[in-house]
Amino acid sequence: MRRSLIPVLFMAVPTCAAADVLGVRAGANYWNYDISGTARYQTRDSSNDIDINNDLGYDDGSSGYYYISLEHPLPFLPNVRLSYTNIDEDASGRLSRTVLFGNTTFFINEDVSSQFELKQTDVTLYYELLDNVVSLDLGLNGKYIDSKARITGSLSGTENTDISGWVPMAYAGVGADLPLTGLGVSADGSYVKYEGSSFYDFSIRASYTTPWHLGVDVGYRKIKLDLDDFDDSFTDVEFDGPYAGAYITF
Repeated sequence: MRRSLIPVLFMAVPTCAAADVLGVRAGANYWNYDISGTARYQTRDSSNDIDINNDLGYDDGSSGYYYISLEHPLPFLPNVRLSYTNIDEDASGRLSRTVLFGNTTFFINEDVSSQFELKQTDVTLYYELLDNVVSLDLGLNGKYIDSKARITGSLSGTENTDISGWVPMAYAGVGADLPLTGLGVSADGSYVKYEGSSFYDFSIRASYTTPWHLGVDVGYRKIKLDLDDFDDSFTDVEFDGPYAGAYITF
C-alpha cells in the first residue's frame, strides 16, 4: 500500500517577471462534467474492473469549485493560488459480470447503488516568467485528494473505500490579453506521472474583466486520475466538461 506519490520534480527559477503591485483574484465556477472510467479495489486482477458507466450507472454530474490567488512584487518569492473542488455523485446500476471489490464479491446481474466523493485541495506556488500582454507561469502544485466510495449490492452487502494523500505535481499556465478590452484567453494545468500512476488536471478559458474589477469566464476542464495501487486503489477515471464562473480582482 502506498499513501502518496513522490515524483522527482525539478524546477529552475530563472529571472522572473514580478507583479507591479499586490494583486488578489478570487472566483467561483460551476462545472458540468461527463464521467467515465473503471474502478478496482484491493486486487491487481483487471478482470475485477468495474465500469463506472455500464455497471454503476454514472453518466454526468455537476460541481462548484473555488479559488483565490495572490500575486506580489517580490521577485524571489513565489505567488500563491489556493483552490478547492468537491465532486460528489451517486448512481444505480446492474453489474455485467461477477467482480471482487475489496473484500466483497458482487454477482453478475446484481443491482447495485453507489456513492462517490472526490475532494481536491490545491496549493500552487508559481513564478511569473512573463507578465504583460502574454503571461507564462511555472511552478509546483501540491494536490491533496480525499476520496470515499461506497457500493451496495442487493445480494452482497456494502463495501467502502477511503483513499487520501498528497500528490506533488508540476504546474504551468499561459495566457494572452487583448489590450484595452478586458478580454483574455488562458490555460493552466498540473501533471504528474510516477510508477504506473498518473494524474492531470487542466482547464482552458475565455474571460472578460469589467472596469469595476468584476469578471466572468467560460471554459473547459478535464481531470484524469489513473491510479496503480494508490492506497490499494486501481482507478482510471475521467471528469471533463464545460464550466462558467465569476471572479473579482483587487
